[in-house]
Amino acid sequence: MIAHKIDRKSGQNSFKALARYVAAAREDNEKLGDLWIENCELASTKDELELAIVEIENTQKHNTRVKGDRSYHLVISFAEGEVPELAAMRGIEKSFAKALGFEEHERIIGTHTNTDNYHMHVAINRIHPKTYKVHTPYMDFEALERTRLEMEVKYGLTRTNARGEVLEKTNPKARDYEANTYEVSFSTYVKDYKPELLKIRESAKTWPELHEGLAAYSLELKQRGNGLVFKELDGPRLEKASTVHRDFSKKSLEDKFGPYQAPEKDLSQAKRKDRYERRPLYDRHRESDLWEKFTDQLSKPKRKRKHSWKSFLTDYAQLNHAAIEMLKGEEAMLSLMGLGSRRQPGLLEKHFGVKLQKQKQKKQKKQNAELER
Repeated sequence: MIAHKIDRKSGQNSFKALARYVAAAREDNEKLGDLWIENCELASTKDELELAIVEIENTQKHNTRVKGDRSYHLVISFAEGEVPELAAMRGIEKSFAKALGFEEHERIIGTHTNTDNYHMHVAINRIHPKTYKVHTPYMDFEALERTRLEMEVKYGLTRTNARGEVLEKTNPKARDYEANTYEVSFSTYVKDYKPELLKIRESAKTWPELHEGLAAYSLELKQRGNGLVFKELDGPRLEKASTVHRDFSKKSLEDKFGPYQAPEKDLSQAKRKDRYERRPLYDRHRESDLWEKFTDQLSKPKRKRKHSWKSFLTDYAQLNHAAIEMLKGEEAMLSLMGLGSRRQPGLLEKHFGVKLQKQKQKKQKKQNAELER
């Protein structure tokens, strides 16, 4: 899913033009799907579109101080081939409106079909229908990104990053664990080391050599059902081997090494390069004072400690600005999971580097909007 604001050219301030664009689906091959109206007293359906336009323009006329655009154009696009039910679309639209501060504002919503990506246009009146005050969302990029992530999880939608690139499919339990804790799952730990594990596979000549190489990362391959799984060497956690890479499927490994052989010797004493343990999604936070405080408090009685990194940061965010920034970093990294290794240098900065520039632009727009009031 992608959600972004469409900036209109200077001078194009007509809500009527925006509403009719939403209803007409004028782009090549586009077709209007559903259309509905929110918070208008005179209209709620497609047949009442013109009444809604008149009502909204009347609301806008009550605020004569705003010289710029009194409307906000939001577009929400879905992954290729994904078409949510109408009830889900309505819920998604309301969630975005609430996140932007437009929950009580008049809105016209239309879905457009017959394109590679099913999408929804939302024409929003920035003037409140009761107070007649203009609303300018502060840091709307942040709100859109946060809500996008929440909607993908809530409605079981295809997970993408901020650019709409589909992320690698994940173990659902691992995904839920990471979303609820902001901590790395065993599934992600194994996939983080996929390049190293593939090199071990390539260089190994026998099953014992393969087992010994994997043990360096505290992993072993075990039979489970008709396939193989990566098992935590010192714990119970499992990850289906073929989901890490097709070259770890049972067939692929047996084609190279022959019928599966269990480890012949105890690997618990093997020299380790790493092992699975609790760690934040954003690896830089592992060196922070807050992470140290979090791990220290885990030794306290259950009723006196925070059980996840996310809950710990959320609690600290009320008093500590660094915790707020860390929450943002963890949230951003969660949206990138699957696009590349979590350990890839600059992964977060590469895909969110534009964020700082957007924040400055939004801040400037907010200041300009306040001057208009």
